[in-house]
Amino acid sequence: ASADYRFYPFRKARTSPVSLSASFSTSLRDPDYYQQNMYSNHYIWNNGFGKISDTRVGGRIDIPWWRVSASLDYGLLANHVWYDTLGVARQNSSAISVLSASLRKDIVIANLLHLDNSLLFQVCSDEDVLPLPRLALNGKYFLQFIVQRNDAGQKVLEMQAGANILYNTPWYAPAWNPALGVFHNQNEVRYENGPIIDFFVNAQWKRACIFIKLENAAQRWFDTADYFSAHHYINTQRIIKMGMYWPFYTQPGKGRGSSSSSSSGPGKRQEIMQ
Repeated sequence: ASADYRFYPFRKARTSPVSLSASFSTSLRDPDYYQQNMYSNHYIWNNGFGKISDTRVGGRIDIPWWRVSASLDYGLLANHVWYDTLGVARQNSSAISVLSASLRKDIVIANLLHLDNSLLFQVCSDEDVLPLPRLALNGKYFLQFIVQRNDAGQKVLEMQAGANILYNTPWYAPAWNPALGVFHNQNEVRYENGPIIDFFVNAQWKRACIFIKLENAAQRWFDTADYFSAHHYINTQRIIKMGMYWPFYTQPGKGRGSSSSSSSGPGKRQEIMQ
């Protein structure tokens, strides 16, 4: 179930509403086959797990005129199936509560400097079963400007230059089990993973997007920086990446192929564009 209400409190932004939304969902499902049955060289079990109950309720507010959005969500998870520190599937008998709150605030200065900030706060009633970082931050700070326009005033080349920063508070990040193909809990190391800083330059040249990125630029900047995507799995080290994204598609009514494509019907043109 969901509900949404919009109103327009700003006289200077009559087409920019404030949006309030609420949602509720509940589900009852069986564990998957491999959570119930596993026969391999390293693991074997035959479980009789009960149905998993997942109930969630949340609310959100969006204020585009201020470039602000916030949300508050609560989840109640009963009979949760998880993998312990040995990689064995377990079912938690008691219910687990998860409360999360997020806030996003984007700041634009002189239509040039962009400061995008996101914050996520989470609390779990049983972190031994469902570990979560208490706080996660994501900041994207960049300059965006137009380099070249054509004679009609349309943008030909637009660029972004800045940095993306990720950080989360220490938590027991899950370990990867290649024999099962699942993540499982571990209680050996608490990973902070941060801050991870990527410097980037993006160039939008007509339809093509060209980028260059210095990934994990902050490596060895801090004494206690641990960069792991999972327990015992190291994250990408400092590296320069370059690439280009160039979508190819046809435009109806333009080019020499417009007359021939019209004979194949509008459905065919749509399929070519897709």
